[in-house]
Amino acid sequence: MPIKSSFLQLINGFVIFSGAILLLYTIINEDANVLFKVFGVILIMFGAYRASSHWVEHKDDHLSEEEE
Repeated sequence: MPIKSSFLQLINGFVIFSGAILLLYTIINEDANVLFKVFGVILIMFGAYRASSHWVEHKDDHLSEEEE
C-alpha cells in the first residue's frame, strides 16, 4: 500500500502547487481576474486538507513497522 499512499501524496502536492501557481500568476499579472485568486486559494486549501487527513490516518504506521 505505500505506492498508493505516495501516489496520493503526489496528487495532493500537485494540487497545492497548482493553487500556488495560480496565486503567483495573479500577483505578477495585476489585470488577472479575481476568480483566479479564489480558485488558487481553494486549490491550496483542498490540497492541504487532503494531505493533512492522509497524515492523520497514517500517523501511527511507523509503530506497526517497528513491531514486525
